[in-house]
Amino acid sequence: MSLFQIDYDSGFCGDDYPVIEIPGSKSVAARRLIIDYIRGEAPEYVNMPRCDDTLELSAALRDLRLGHSGNRYDLGSGGTSMRFFTALVASIEGFDGIVDCSPQLRRRPLSPLVDALRAVGADIEYLEEEGCPPIYIKGGKLKGGEVAVDAGISSQFISALMLVSRLWALPLSLGLRGEIVSRPYVEMTKRLLEMSDDDSAPYIEGDWSAAAFFYAYCLLVPDKDVRIGLLRKPDLSVQGDAAVADIFKYLGVESEWEGDGEVVLHGNRHVIDSRRSMSVPVEFDMGDVPDLVPALAVCMALAGIRFRFIKVSHLRHKESDRLSALQTEMGKIGFAVETGDDFISWDGRRLPMSKEVIIESYEDHRIAMAFSIAAAKLHHITIRGGECVSKSFPGFYGELRKIGFVIRIIY
Repeated sequence: MSLFQIDYDSGFCGDDYPVIEIPGSKSVAARRLIIDYIRGEAPEYVNMPRCDDTLELSAALRDLRLGHSGNRYDLGSGGTSMRFFTALVASIEGFDGIVDCSPQLRRRPLSPLVDALRAVGADIEYLEEEGCPPIYIKGGKLKGGEVAVDAGISSQFISALMLVSRLWALPLSLGLRGEIVSRPYVEMTKRLLEMSDDDSAPYIEGDWSAAAFFYAYCLLVPDKDVRIGLLRKPDLSVQGDAAVADIFKYLGVESEWEGDGEVVLHGNRHVIDSRRSMSVPVEFDMGDVPDLVPALAVCMALAGIRFRFIKVSHLRHKESDRLSALQTEMGKIGFAVETGDDFISWDGRRLPMSKEVIIESYEDHRIAMAFSIAAAKLHHITIRGGECVSKSFPGFYGELRKIGFVIRIIY
C-alpha cells in the first residue's frame, strides 16, 4: 500500500467557485445493473460511475451474459456487488459456478442471505469458512414466497432478494427479524424497481455519500465556498444519504441550489460557533445513514463540536470495523473517541498528538476520504493505503486539488 502525503494550502487561489465533480452513486448503479440484466437489457446509462465496485459487477454480469470466466466469478471488494450477484445467479436456471471476492470481503457476513436463499430452494455450498465466500452455486428456478431474513446486519440482504424475486415462481413475502439497518437503501431498491419500466436511458444520480466529504470541508474551512455538480436535490433523490444536506445545515453548512443538479456550499461561522459552544454533545441517530459517520466524526471533532452517534453497531461489518478504526485513528490526531456496542462519541477530551502520524486506511475508502479532509484543519496528514478511494470515488484526490489540497504519493 502506498503512503499518501496530503497538505492543505489555505492561501490557495484557484477558481472562486471550483466545481467538484462527484461520481454517480454506486448504490444506484448496482441496482440498475441487476434490474436491467434481469430484464435482458443493457441500456446506455448516464453518469455511470467508473469506480471499482461498479466495474467489477459490470464485468461479472458481462461474463455471465457471454458465458465466459469458466465457472468462477470474482466480485472484488464490493459487498453490494457480491450480495446482489449471489442472489441473482442462485435464481438463474442452469448456472453452475463459484462466486468469490477479495480477501477483505471474505471476512464480511454472507450467511443471512444464503440462509434466506436456501429457504426458497437455492443450492449453495460454502467452500472454505462457514458463512463466508467463496461459495459454490447451482442456480435454479426458486419457489419464492415467504422468506425470513435477519435485517440487523445489512439492508443489502433485503435488497438482493427484492431485486431477483421477479425470477421466482411466487412473489416475495418478506419476514424480517430485527430492526432494519440502513432502511433508506431498501426504499431505494423499491423506488428503482418501480422506475425501471419508464427509463430508456437511466440516469445514475451523483453520489450523496461522496458529497458528504465536501460538506465536511466547508465545516472546517467556512470561508471557502464549494460548488458541487451532478447532485439531485434531496427531495428528488432516491438516496437516503441526501440527508447529509440537512445534517450539515444544522451544523452550519448551507446548501444553495442552482437548479436540480448543482449546489453551492457555504459555511456559516455563527452557526458553527454555536454548535461548538453547546453544553451537551450533538446527538444524531445514524441508523439510516451509516456511511456518513466517518466524515461526520472526523470533521465535527476537528471543528470542536462534541458528538454522540447512536444506532451504529452495523458499522463493525463494513469494509473495516469502522467504529474501531475511527477510535484508533482519531486518537492519533488527538481526540479521545469512545465506542460501544451501538454508539461512537467524543466528549471534548484531547490526547497528545505525535509529530509523525500515519493514518491507516484499513483498505476502507470512507476512512481514507474522511482523514484526507482532516488536512484542511491539520494542514498535513499521511495516510497509508489512500488508493482504496477507487472503490467508490477514483477521482477524489483530483477533486481535492481543485480546493487547495496537495497530494504526493510515496510508493
